[in-house]
Amino acid sequence: MIISQVSNQVATFVNVLDGIASLVTKVSKGYAVTLIDTDAEQIVGTKIYPPAMFDQAVAYAKKLANT
Repeated sequence: MIISQVSNQVATFVNVLDGIASLVTKVSKGYAVTLIDTDAEQIVGTKIYPPAMFDQAVAYAKKLANT
């Protein structure tokens, strides 16, 4: 699976060994952290953080990808 950069995507963490990726995207309510199974090419889950919690959103995405 190729993960391309889109205009509202602010961070991407890929774990090739585990076949997962986590993305942080800017959404109307703040930041969405999405975990993707890159082998199955399916979204596993999404968590929304308010705008003031950008650093926490990025840290959570990094933790999800085990990077």
